[in-house]
Amino acid sequence: GVPERIRKGRIVMKGLFQKNGTGFFTIGGQVHNSSSCTPASMKKAWDAAKKAGLNTIAAPVYWSLLETEEGKYDYRQIEMLLQGAQEHELHLIVLWFGSWKNGASQYAPVWVKKNREKFCRVQTAQHFSTSVLSPHCRENERADCRAFRRLMAYLAAHDTTGRVLGVQVENEPGQLGAPRDYSECGEAAYHQQVPENIMKWLGSAEESFVTNTWKDSGSQNRGDWEAVFGEEGAELCTAYAFASYINEVARQGKEEYNLPVYVNVWLGEMYNRVPGIDYPSGGAVSKLLDFWKYLTPDIDAVCPDIYFNDHKMYMEVCGNYSRKDNPLYIPESGKTALHAVNTFYAVVHKGLCGIHSFGVEDLLDESGEVRESVREYVSAVKILSSIRPLLEKYHGTEKLYAVAQYEGSAFDYIDFGDFTGRIVCTNPLGDEYADGSRPYMDAAHGADEHYQVRGKGLIVYEGNGCFYLAGEGFRLNLLRKGGIEERTTGVRISNFQNLRHQEYLRLEEGHFENGKYVVDNIRTGDECDHGIWVHSDVGVVHAVLDMQ
Repeated sequence: GVPERIRKGRIVMKGLFQKNGTGFFTIGGQVHNSSSCTPASMKKAWDAAKKAGLNTIAAPVYWSLLETEEGKYDYRQIEMLLQGAQEHELHLIVLWFGSWKNGASQYAPVWVKKNREKFCRVQTAQHFSTSVLSPHCRENERADCRAFRRLMAYLAAHDTTGRVLGVQVENEPGQLGAPRDYSECGEAAYHQQVPENIMKWLGSAEESFVTNTWKDSGSQNRGDWEAVFGEEGAELCTAYAFASYINEVARQGKEEYNLPVYVNVWLGEMYNRVPGIDYPSGGAVSKLLDFWKYLTPDIDAVCPDIYFNDHKMYMEVCGNYSRKDNPLYIPESGKTALHAVNTFYAVVHKGLCGIHSFGVEDLLDESGEVRESVREYVSAVKILSSIRPLLEKYHGTEKLYAVAQYEGSAFDYIDFGDFTGRIVCTNPLGDEYADGSRPYMDAAHGADEHYQVRGKGLIVYEGNGCFYLAGEGFRLNLLRKGGIEERTTGVRISNFQNLRHQEYLRLEEGHFENGKYVVDNIRTGDECDHGIWVHSDVGVVHAVLDMQ
């Protein structure tokens, strides 16, 4: 399934990944690039994932270990990963480090690297040979396809419990060092006529960077890449080669095991935004996404790796990749407090259907405890995990709301229809209108750590006075709508009076088991006199108000 836009521009999560026929929200971490070599190097990753409460781990399988000799396959690495996922009761996303990883080819086998005549490399304009396998070389493509097929066939035979959710084909593909390949096969591809199917697509495709580039270059009906696209032809020729190559790898792999397959992206919104220098040329950057989607019918999603903290840039990238034909999944992200806040916002407003932070081992310090620097991110993981059944049920609907606090703001307002909700964050973050007080939560939540966090989380309003909340750093104050007399009566006229006259039928803390809400603690008296407060360690708060 793919996302569908509905009211107010929200997006329904059909999900890139599925479990039991429904969308599965992945809350995971990716291991460091070389951590999946041995059980010993994976131990900290498994431990960190369990300690943080993740439900999925992403780990690379290296072509160089799978096929150490041409035509001879060694499955010990993927066997170890499958066993580890089973033992730790985690889902697994397999990352295929084949021809390309981060715009280079470090994980290709030695026998590929040594035979440069057969397995061609990208060359610069000065004909300096780079470390990058050329996407124009058919021998490169055929070798990668054969190896990937064997990997997928092994998964089909041995993933008997359905631990593997999906597979990433290559890693941030493209080429660093040159905008196009100046080798013999690269030059031949660049100076060939642009393929007829591309010319037809240009005439019918919606307006985009690629179609505008073609029009700006004179809307040629035929010609080589430079004639049709001008100086942008270098990157577009390269993108055509990479997309076509990788789609063929994916297509053949899915013939063996039809799992969701995606490609991750080194963003083009980097530095001076020069292809081949600031990001790998030929990758599925935002401006080329339409082009890539057309060329990759066998790839289920093109997914951005987002490390930006900046809210504006983060959401701009999410908006670019969240499309009707492309579910928004973030395979790599940072682990800061701002990344946590951005995640909640993106879930509700950009259709985010899963996220993995990079370097899962770094969540723990040398003593095996959660690092202080990632504490808020780990709290966000707990929050998402606690409310995941409702998130998957209501994603994209008007019943799901995000709380996301940024600098200079300690308040927000939500229109719930029959209630006005006032979000009051406990950490002012520079908001001069914040009162600076510490409203009481309960006897177990009075330390600085319970207050000095960003407000973040999710609220579900099912209607008829029924709320579910999960988060930290905020409380929800509700004002029942009605006539002006009702809203200005003595028990509503001040915040103090209003909060103490809420008509709670139920106010409780709990968790979900098999989709059913289970109550762990009842709130009353002092614990509910300051609004509906949340913290990451109390699970999901359930409030039901009398609507009579």
